[in-house]
Amino acid sequence: MPTVLSLHLGATAVHAAVSVDGRIDVLALADDRASVQAPDPTDGRGLVALLVDAYARCVRIADAVPDELVLVRADGAGAVDPVLTEAARRARVPEPTVLDEMRAVAALAAYGPRGVSSDLAPVLGGVFWKRSGDAPTGPKPIVTRADLGGDSRPDRPPSAPSVVAVGPRTVFEEEGGSAGRRRGVSLPLVSAVVVVALGVLGVFLVLQSDEQPIAPPPATATTTVPASATPQSTVTPTTVPSETVPPTVTSTVEPLATVPPTTLGDASDETDGDTSASATTMPGETDVDPDSDGRSDTDQGAEVEPDGETGSSESPTTTEAPRLGTVTLSGVGLTVDATTDDEVLVGFGDDAGTALTLVSGALGEAIGDSGWGADGTCAAAEVRRLGWGGLQIVLARGSVDDPGRLVQWYLDGPDSTQTSWWTLERIGIGSTVADLRAAHGAGMSLEQPSERDPAGWFDTEPDLGDGVLGAVGNTTDSGRVLLMWAGDGCQRRFS
Repeated sequence: MPTVLSLHLGATAVHAAVSVDGRIDVLALADDRASVQAPDPTDGRGLVALLVDAYARCVRIADAVPDELVLVRADGAGAVDPVLTEAARRARVPEPTVLDEMRAVAALAAYGPRGVSSDLAPVLGGVFWKRSGDAPTGPKPIVTRADLGGDSRPDRPPSAPSVVAVGPRTVFEEEGGSAGRRRGVSLPLVSAVVVVALGVLGVFLVLQSDEQPIAPPPATATTTVPASATPQSTVTPTTVPSETVPPTVTSTVEPLATVPPTTLGDASDETDGDTSASATTMPGETDVDPDSDGRSDTDQGAEVEPDGETGSSESPTTTEAPRLGTVTLSGVGLTVDATTDDEVLVGFGDDAGTALTLVSGALGEAIGDSGWGADGTCAAAEVRRLGWGGLQIVLARGSVDDPGRLVQWYLDGPDSTQTSWWTLERIGIGSTVADLRAAHGAGMSLEQPSERDPAGWFDTEPDLGDGVLGAVGNTTDSGRVLLMWAGDGCQRRFS
């Protein structure tokens, strides 16, 4: 049997239960208690952390890897289902089955034991629902003695007939004195004998009358038809001409010329930070001569061989992703030396001193430092902004004694082809809307607040709320990213 992990996301607490080889147990989510505090259903990060921890405790305590996941939520809270599904994907747990509390409790009442506390009823009901389905509905079936294996005869004799019977209903109910009444000839019996006799007599008379012919038989006349009177027609067989199938015409289609993809410039090829704008080609852009027939320079002059290969002696180039810098951007923080063995994540909420040490070790000493102070655009009492050109990090603290934490990063300035500040998906300043769609798919949100302004805002993870946000010059595929940020410590979007 599959291992099923059930989680009940209550209003204030979260409970867990696990079914392993048919045995159902309550799974403690903390070392000293069975439940943990319930996160906000719209808090994607909190849900991801909850699912990861529950999955790990199931493996460690129950010694079983969950094959299926059931998430029981409040009735009528279907709006959070996309958040729950995305959180499960981020946590790398099985795709969840989202269930209403009422259906889970009904399944427990139908298939589970009695006397379960109200706190545990939804989470245990999720396991029973996964095992047996919804509770049966409608009237209960009628149970007979045959269903129970007993005698099908009724317990009491049938009621008396509604019409009073005259005389005995059976020969066994006749009284002894009835024999005396049989001495006389029964009038109905005499009547029946007379009727039968008359019927036999009538049949005999009818049969006698049928033997006499009604009329003499008619004379038989023979008519001879001459042979010439019946003409014989000869039908000429029809010959169906065979269809002529026209010969197949074979057309020759010339092969199309293959355009080699454009090679992106590598930030490592820059010298002293001087980059030629003409030597850099952004993704999705090609150099097209307006006086040409619409083909790029790589298309013109290419001869197509019979086997589809071009006559050029140069082999087609391959598209290479730009090289990541020492700091890589993400929706959950900054990564130092990403994709290497020395990779370190500096996440939002990490200690401010540790975060500053790691970032400074990768980028050098900050160019700008605001120091600690109040900032009306930030939620914390005091913030500290540190910058390295177009990249800024924000540290926040509640008081002077508070060590502070990392709450946000912000990026603008030159194109990322010059700075090498990218996300893992190679999204940076200068990337196009087409690049954003290719990297994040349909889950990304893109809005244009004003019809008079083609600019727009994007969010790579609107469901979980831990994505990268930013602005584009226009919302068409050719629109370019102007600025980016992640973390909600300070407001970056203003009306």
